[in-house]
Amino acid sequence: NWYETLTGWFEEIDYCPSVSDACLFIHKKKNLFIFFHVDNLIVVGQTDTFENLFLDRFPNSTAHLPDTLLGMNLSIKRNSIELSQPGLIKKGLEMLELTESTDEDHAAFLKLNINYRSFMGMLNYLACRKCPDLEAAVSIFSQFNQQPGLSHWREVLHCWKYLKRTATLGLLLKPSPIKLIDQINFFTHATWEENQETSVSRSRSLAFWKSCPLMLNSKKQRNITMSSTESEMNALSDSDQENQWLCFIIEELWKTKLEPTLFHIDNKGLLEKLKNFGSNSKTNHLYIKIKGLREKFKNNDIMVKLIPSNDILADSLAKAAPLSSIRKLQDSCLKVL
Repeated sequence: NWYETLTGWFEEIDYCPSVSDACLFIHKKKNLFIFFHVDNLIVVGQTDTFENLFLDRFPNSTAHLPDTLLGMNLSIKRNSIELSQPGLIKKGLEMLELTESTDEDHAAFLKLNINYRSFMGMLNYLACRKCPDLEAAVSIFSQFNQQPGLSHWREVLHCWKYLKRTATLGLLLKPSPIKLIDQINFFTHATWEENQETSVSRSRSLAFWKSCPLMLNSKKQRNITMSSTESEMNALSDSDQENQWLCFIIEELWKTKLEPTLFHIDNKGLLEKLKNFGSNSKTNHLYIKIKGLREKFKNNDIMVKLIPSNDILADSLAKAAPLSSIRKLQDSCLKVL
């Protein structure tokens, strides 16, 4: 068993599995980190000694500077890391015959038997890895995996046409050159009453650390909310749960104590409820939900800042957003490679 052989060898040379991530192994001296997933292995830190040990133990393997990671193109520069995935986009376009297709070809293709889930799987992989601008579309399209219709397929094709024009865009991980505070920044937002059929809100969040995107998320909320404040509160609560894991793994890797996470919101009513919940028959049902958030806010375990809606970077992760919102997201964490 390859996994047991490799992880057993890691333990022999003083590497311990991370308590935050099963794919991460950390040397006891904290100067080397190994990310291991299937047949992908990335080593960060003082790599010379590990390379010699690795090639002695596995002589049929190779060790080189990484250029790919989990199917993504990986470009490491002096002060930044770039992630892109043009190969998977090209494969999907070729399967759809959209590389050089005409309107007539496209109309004829719609009459063929199509594996909807295969293309949704590729879109989901792209959205999770390097295309945060696909999050909202993928989250909505995936609801129809069981019984998709022609109208759903037309929207999926529209998404692939968007990818055709943006195939060269990739994630840019580049710490800001200015003095940095060890603090995670979350942008949270939620829709309310935009879906007239179900009335279920959708949460979205985007997390940055040292100006680099760490996490993006877009998902349906569990219940129908009675107000925009309640839907925004659910989004903040979900983001706080994600924040706990992010803080834990950052502090484990860097051995540093982070400042309280700063959450950016655009709902004034939610901020007022965090400061002083008060007694109101219309909002009593929120008391239990918001109690934990208020406790953390009161103890300065988290910080919450009210900003204009136009500055919420997560705005385009849960709905059909205007071009200006998409551009703002691209400018914050995407670039033309």
